Amino acid sequence: MNNSEITRSADILLQVTKIVETECAQDASKLLVDGFVLLGVGNSVFEDSEYRFVYTLGFPKPIEELSKWASANF
Repeated sequence: MNNSEITRSADILLQVTKIVETECAQDASKLLVDGFVLLGVGNSVFEDSEYRFVYTLGFPKPIEELSKWASANF
């Protein structure tokens, strides 16, 4: 990463207004399309789910500016 990319990434993180976690890859995909910032992906903490992951995503803009699906579900 060059300095301008690092600065841009930091600016995006400063704009995050809310952080959500979802275990559903389909939800994570829809949220990314809606402009969310993927903050991290980790293994699920539940014992019965060795193949599930937890996606941590940040809202880069106010909830009222998000799609109806995102604002209704998160």
